Amino acid sequence: MIRCLVITHGNIGAELVRVTGLILGPVEGLTAMSNSGKSLPDLKADLTAWLEEGSATGSPGGVILVDDYGGSCATAAQLACGHEPGRAIISGVNLAMLLGFLTWRENDEFDELVSRLVRKGREAITLVGGR
Repeated sequence: MIRCLVITHGNIGAELVRVTGLILGPVEGLTAMSNSGKSLPDLKADLTAWLEEGSATGSPGGVILVDDYGGSCATAAQLACGHEPGRAIISGVNLAMLLGFLTWRENDEFDELVSRLVRKGREAITLVGGR
């Protein structure tokens, strides 16, 4: 099973994961982490621990969704992940991406899943009502 970590500023990620569970029911392999009160080395260590936990349970790698490209969450994710296969970092997390992840992860190959998540995240950003 492909796992996903949502790492954000404050409790944004935890709320997104909670709401995802309200919509789809209890979910496995989706968790959130906050950068609140953590230094960059602390965040990197927490991300490394998450990756190692996955390796120990037979689910190495995974998708890391962050809220802001270039922020501490994204930087820590890049430092922890390196360029290992089966690991992807996507910036701009939104609810549509999480729902897509849980819907597609069982049937899609990893690279296709990542591409679909990026597309879904972009499609979810739209002007409602037009101008």
